[in-house]
Amino acid sequence: MSFFKRIAASMGVGGAEVDTVLDKSTFCPGDLITGTIHVRGGSVKQDIDDIDLYVMTRYIMEKDDQRIYQESKITTFRAVNRFTILPREEKSFPFQFRLPLDTPISLGSCMVWIKTNLDIKHGLDAQDNDQIQVRPHPWIDKILNAVSDCGFRLREADCEYAPYFRRRLPFVQEFEFVPNTRKYQNKLDEIELVFHLEENGLEVALEVDRKARGVSGWLEEQLNLDETLVRVRLSRDDLNQNEKELAKKFDELISQHANRRF
Repeated sequence: MSFFKRIAASMGVGGAEVDTVLDKSTFCPGDLITGTIHVRGGSVKQDIDDIDLYVMTRYIMEKDDQRIYQESKITTFRAVNRFTILPREEKSFPFQFRLPLDTPISLGSCMVWIKTNLDIKHGLDAQDNDQIQVRPHPWIDKILNAVSDCGFRLREADCEYAPYFRRRLPFVQEFEFVPNTRKYQNKLDEIELVFHLEENGLEVALEVDRKARGVSGWLEEQLNLDETLVRVRLSRDDLNQNEKELAKKFDELISQHANRRF
């Protein structure tokens, strides 16, 4: 084996390559992800410590009055343990794992991708990135539609740093709605929803942001008293209701806090 080939491979030149092929590219949280990892040997024999799959996303963090993006691992899956790949040899490894329930939805600026990391012993790791589309879980989709039926339009969906929610991940995905009917246009600036999906139900954190009216309204706004945060837990039975029933429930809840005065 050429010394120079070994040195080049350790620097990533002529080393093993990895390509992950997913059986499909669109999923819901909780779905099974399946596919095959293809590894092709380079110019020299190489020992591979393992192959890991990471489900990745990014979130916004405010730092020094700037909004910057940070990458975050949603989950890690060990797809392959140690093996050796010979020069020009090709190996394939099927895999399957579940997409976590707290995976953000592909809306607005939110991106989700699967990163494959080929850990090469004494060499530069090989990587592959595959973007996926994450659709809303049926329960979340039902709530989003119900809120729209209440007279709101989805304006933005961002993943934002939020350690105060004390979730598994350092961020939450916020769905920002603005009113598009007279009923709420003169009362609210916006409402924001954050979902916490579980196997047996769904928790919704609903923030209602009221419009400032007069001096007292201005004072509320300065003290952040114009915002009310409400947590709503919905069971499977609640979520099995039709959208009209859910829209009625949320309309009553939003109205209650839209009319609240400090």
